[in-house]
Amino acid sequence: MNDDIHLQFTLFDLQVREWLAAYRSRGGRIFCRKGCSACCSLAVNCTLSEAQAIARTLSDAQAAAVRGHVARLVAHLTAAPDLKAWLRLHRTAIGRCPFLDADGACVIYAVRPFSCRALLATKESHWCGVDFAGLTAAEKEAFVASLDTTVVAFPMHYVAATQELARELEIRASRRMAERCGFSLYGNLPVLVQLERDHRLSELVAQGETATVRLLERTAVDHPFLVVLERTGPNSI
Repeated sequence: MNDDIHLQFTLFDLQVREWLAAYRSRGGRIFCRKGCSACCSLAVNCTLSEAQAIARTLSDAQAAAVRGHVARLVAHLTAAPDLKAWLRLHRTAIGRCPFLDADGACVIYAVRPFSCRALLATKESHWCGVDFAGLTAAEKEAFVASLDTTVVAFPMHYVAATQELARELEIRASRRMAERCGFSLYGNLPVLVQLERDHRLSELVAQGETATVRLLERTAVDHPFLVVLERTGPNSI
């Protein structure tokens, strides 16, 4: 991949800071801070370019933590009949993000993916870890009523504008990959990072779709909850 992902991260952060300055000037508040890692039990996806940037920074110990996390993901796949069940299972059974240190701080913060950069909480951090299925109807109603619907990605408390910008950049990256390779990859963050670091996924992608699919099958991550391969051109199998 030839994308200058670090430049993209820098430009994205500049746009986010501009949005934050305007929001705070209107009295808005973002509650995210170092170590408030409740949102780090969410299933996070990324593009291959982002996974490459992260894989290059990992120590052996961090890479081992990623392998363990991916093994748990694969082991739990059969327990989720649909995506909604999978996302809930991810939070309750898989465990926290493997890129957190003992204090809950992100060890890949400088190269964290757009999905993480874009997730800005407009309510206290404990709401980022709440299982809303366990709330009473009255509690849910009070939560919804407390949201600034002009800012959030309703019915959640996360900022919509930054998430929309991140998704736009992800789509652009997928389109560039599709133009080069005839297919694109998008998937679970630890999975793609592990495939890149241990199996040089980007080199296999350059060889074509067949080699890529074989790796996904061999490593047991050929599942739509983990990796999505979209065929877009004549290089498809």
